[in-house]
Amino acid sequence: MMTKLFQLQKIAVIKCFMFLFILHFQNLMAQTSSVKETNYQRIENAEHIVVYQEENKFLGWPANNGAWSADGVNMLVGFTHGDYELIRDNHNIGGNQISWLARSTDMGQTWEGYDPVGYVGDFGKEQEPQILEKPIDFSHPQFAMRIVGASYHGAQDERAHYFFSYDAGKSWSAPYRFGVDDIREWPELKNTTLPDQTELTPRTDYVVEGKDECLIFMSVREKGKFGTDRLFCIRTLDGGKTFKFVGWVVPPFDERKVDLSVKIKLEEDDAQNPHPDQSRAVMSQTVRLENGKLICAMRRRYNKHNWVDAYASQDGGVSWAFLSEVGDAGAGNGNPPALNITDKGRLVAIFGNREEPGTMMVVYSDTEGASWSKPKIIRDGYGSVDMETIDLGYPQLLRRKDGKMVALYYWSTKDYLHHIAATIWDADK
Repeated sequence: MMTKLFQLQKIAVIKCFMFLFILHFQNLMAQTSSVKETNYQRIENAEHIVVYQEENKFLGWPANNGAWSADGVNMLVGFTHGDYELIRDNHNIGGNQISWLARSTDMGQTWEGYDPVGYVGDFGKEQEPQILEKPIDFSHPQFAMRIVGASYHGAQDERAHYFFSYDAGKSWSAPYRFGVDDIREWPELKNTTLPDQTELTPRTDYVVEGKDECLIFMSVREKGKFGTDRLFCIRTLDGGKTFKFVGWVVPPFDERKVDLSVKIKLEEDDAQNPHPDQSRAVMSQTVRLENGKLICAMRRRYNKHNWVDAYASQDGGVSWAFLSEVGDAGAGNGNPPALNITDKGRLVAIFGNREEPGTMMVVYSDTEGASWSKPKIIRDGYGSVDMETIDLGYPQLLRRKDGKMVALYYWSTKDYLHHIAATIWDADK
């Protein structure tokens, strides 16, 4: 009797182990089948440079801070400079967060970082921007503009303001308001499905159109509500003294005005897919082609999905149409794009992908943004202390005088924790 009982127990144990093995094997197969493609080609002619690094400091987010080059030789990039602090499941940045700049005078080969005087954040969180009296000369050969909004690095201003420079960012004038009126009270923003309480969340994205003319890209969202940003553009015709609404790139969702059958294909179940206007649209980078067409690449998000889209305008920004999906920005909160044009007219877009282990990706378009090449890796080998948040990217993209591209972004390795990096390569090869 005892022998039979022992045999039954033995069989039960074996069955239990077999069940656990099968379950483990099934989970392993499911994980393997869900892994995204990782065999991307790498850019072979890329040169990686440390722009600025400092012990016990966390440096990041060039896309939030801007980058400029007046001549393709002298270059400037902004970034956030703060104390390094290991924080679980978050950015490893603590206190003393300041807007810094780094300058290069040799086409991005060497850089010097510094805290500029009279710049973003130096006027307090409750600063009162001035009203511009003397028109700006946007055509000045060393003109640069830095735009500031609410709820991100540098300063807080729900109405938005800007700084400008005539010496390639060595000194800055301002801060100035975007005209006398609060943009949030404009009828074009009020007569939408936006709530009464809103805030402007622009980064620095503008297209100079002449001595007195400039097209500026803005975003607006429900106050304090992450992910509700929608994108529009405004224009000044009098050197920045006044501004007027031009058009929505991605407007607030209004089911009365859109074709509800048009959806972004994110899920297999089409009922779970959103209309394009239901997805976050923010942190744009815009270029104007020789034929006058505007191409605007932007950061998109819906639920757990993060990607980059391109929209186009043929009428100076009044109307916009979806052009193409530029690329996949990976896990977490994704990444914004940087966009530029090579000497041969090729569009170049870069963005970070936060899928582990983390990469910087580049895509090209020889069809004015209608289609894009398969992504290539311009940088991998990311490494940080915790590897919990793949904290990288937020790039800017400048073109050198010799035609090569300079990608500027934040990065981390075991030797150099979160720092500002550059990758230089020939995007026309």
